[in-house]
Amino acid sequence: MTYTVGIPRGLAYYYLYPFAEGFLRGLGARIVVSPPTDARILASLTCCPTDEPCVSTKLFYAHTQYLLEKGVDYLFIPALSSVEPDSYCCPKLIGAPYMVQNGLDIPPERLLAPEINEKEKPGRWQEELQRVGERLGAGRKTIQRAIRAGVKQQEAFLQLTREGRGMTTPEVIDRLAGRPPAKRRVFDPAARRDPQQVIGVMGHPYILYDSVGHNVVARLSEYGRVITAEMVPLEVGRKELAGIYEGEKMWTYEGRLLGAALHLLRERLVDKMVFVEAFACGPSSIIEPYVEEEAERQGIPFLLLTVDEHTGEAGLLTRLEAFVDTAAGRTGRPAGEPARTPFVPGPRPAGFKIGAPSVGWAEKALATVLESCGVEMVPTPPVTRKTVELGKELAPEFICYPMIATLGQIVELLEAGADLIVMVGGKGRCRLGWYAQLQELLLKRRGYDFRLAIIDSPVPLSRNWRNFKQAVKLITNNSSWRKIIRSFYLGYLKMKALDEAEKLVRRKRAYESKPGAAQRVRQKFLRRVLSAGNARDITQASREFFAELAALPEERVTPLRVRIVGEFYAVIENFANQNIEEFLASRPGLRVQVERDMTASGWFDLHVLRKKPSVRRFQEIIRTAAPYLPLSVGGHGQESIGEVILAKEEGVDGIIHLFPFTCMPEIVSQSILIPLCERLDLPLLSLVVSEQTGTAGLQTRLEAFLEVLLERAGKKIHSSVGGDENVKSRGFEKFGLLSGY
Repeated sequence: MTYTVGIPRGLAYYYLYPFAEGFLRGLGARIVVSPPTDARILASLTCCPTDEPCVSTKLFYAHTQYLLEKGVDYLFIPALSSVEPDSYCCPKLIGAPYMVQNGLDIPPERLLAPEINEKEKPGRWQEELQRVGERLGAGRKTIQRAIRAGVKQQEAFLQLTREGRGMTTPEVIDRLAGRPPAKRRVFDPAARRDPQQVIGVMGHPYILYDSVGHNVVARLSEYGRVITAEMVPLEVGRKELAGIYEGEKMWTYEGRLLGAALHLLRERLVDKMVFVEAFACGPSSIIEPYVEEEAERQGIPFLLLTVDEHTGEAGLLTRLEAFVDTAAGRTGRPAGEPARTPFVPGPRPAGFKIGAPSVGWAEKALATVLESCGVEMVPTPPVTRKTVELGKELAPEFICYPMIATLGQIVELLEAGADLIVMVGGKGRCRLGWYAQLQELLLKRRGYDFRLAIIDSPVPLSRNWRNFKQAVKLITNNSSWRKIIRSFYLGYLKMKALDEAEKLVRRKRAYESKPGAAQRVRQKFLRRVLSAGNARDITQASREFFAELAALPEERVTPLRVRIVGEFYAVIENFANQNIEEFLASRPGLRVQVERDMTASGWFDLHVLRKKPSVRRFQEIIRTAAPYLPLSVGGHGQESIGEVILAKEEGVDGIIHLFPFTCMPEIVSQSILIPLCERLDLPLLSLVVSEQTGTAGLQTRLEAFLEVLLERAGKKIHSSVGGDENVKSRGFEKFGLLSGY
């Protein structure tokens, strides 16, 4: 029996279709590829359950929906975790099969989603493909032949794109399929092609060669010769990435774009460069500053084009034409001239001063370590509107909020006299690991003079210990390891005590008879812990705090339970989330118990100390998430899924999902959470925060969400106690509405 297998024309199609075609045909399947994006597919973008993903992801939903409507037996959508040993892929390529599976309600048995993960599971991709072949009824030998056929097709594809023939990805795919070259369309009859002019066009093929890319490559080829990233040999791009700290760990396909762009610019092989990105593309926000900086350094005109499903063709063409007309020669800033007005530091006192952005109570723990080692730390300013504006002034357009806020804090720290900035590192699936060096690039372009210490995990020791040791010794002024460990332990105890106190206060505020009493007790405890000089003082302060908090009178109410999940920074940084916990806990006449598991010390317990309770809880969350998202997409994306399901089992009334604008892992989880929570009958409020988030609008949405929870709770009480006219007041009293709170 011959099966039809659908392949959506989007995302991984443009990278691995030759392999997929050779493999699936080798298994005897009939392949159905969705057509190029047309008006019908554009009209069905609404099948994506949320507005947050980039247009390429929305298109992937629409193309998948098209194939489902055509009645294909299976969908072949690989989960591309890692296609090279040192780097990951963008979270949307990892989560693509599971986003569409949940969002379009695709039965699991119709989805063929082999994982390719050369970083963490080298060589296991063949086992994954073996299972795909078995599901299609093929024998082992047939499957092995099919894999070889796919590999051969992919190698031919790579060879054709990089052998100097100037062929684009779609042209190579057509050639391998035996189709004649598509007839070239004339876009500008008046265009005068200059064969000496070379234009570099960088961008993901799923944008450049889709209709949302408005034929930028074809249009520019009417004015000169166009070179795209796939025309640059891989090894050449890799050499360019080697000049960037941990450049080999850049997301694979973004790394290829960046390496190709740097090569073309540095070797001056192009006269102009155009970078086409999707609106809100996360990885592009990291690589675009590197390309722009190099173009400025080389004096090569650079144009950044951002597109989405709403981009008007006329406006985009006007920008393209103006760029071609006005950039006839090599312009840009001359070599050595700064891109912006430089910051000129004033006189600084002699000494060694360290600054670090804040993430929860981690900054206080670091301050304890440095104080014990005799190193002066510039106090970290709280995040304010000014902080965010300072960061936004320097940051790329679509970078995430945590990077903007911490960048603003670094500016404030440098202007307050810090000489050395401490930031976390660790390249993974999300952008966090690139914050430090991108911030360094942006700040030094502005003229700031400072040193940067990146603290990354020391494991594996064979690879990471040397850099970890150097960074730690640098920030502690070469203190002894005995002193470092003792001071670190004290800092950890402070961080842990403060996080535990916050957890207890969140619970107490939902029951206390005198509003604000628990918060006042906490403030006193905070001062004692921060001034504590040893573990004994922290233990004593904690013991007295617990007793004082327990002694506060409570009312007999059953509060609404709201659990907060999402991206780490957005959940724990009060300014970023507009003090959401305080707002929820202080509604007049209403009792709300706010719950969140996410804390700085909790992250440390799991990832550094590997404490058994933390590891067990994490494993439970991952197991629970697996039926909906079995792979890590970076950050806390997978954990958000598991925490929500467990919250339902634990009797939580509603979920608030918080994440920054353009946060890649949480966009994946949001796409799954929306349909999932509908099936669970669990109210979900997904909130995207950014530097433009207005307090009034956010609070209005929170108020409406609480009303939904109250209505549901009232119905539940009504069904349990009967339908007399007093039930409403009895139900509301249960939730503290008539308690005088």
